[in-house]
Amino acid sequence: MRISGLVPARFLTIVAHLVIVIVLFWSKEENIKQCLPSSYTQSEYDDKDMQMIIGLSVALGLFGIELIEFIGGISMFII
Repeated sequence: MRISGLVPARFLTIVAHLVIVIVLFWSKEENIKQCLPSSYTQSEYDDKDMQMIIGLSVALGLFGIELIEFIGGISMFII
């Protein structure tokens, strides 16, 4: 069986997904401040912070599912 370029490319996209989510977690505060107006209240900041935490948590959960599918070969071999 010849190794195709699909498996390495898929692995690289999974790793890139993880790296992007980690970078977003590290720079969460700066991203929240950039999406708010120049004068914002603490409650607006808290709302955006909660939205960001929820979004990044969903992204990590989906990354876990994506990694399990990749390792198990669930979606790779069922075509």
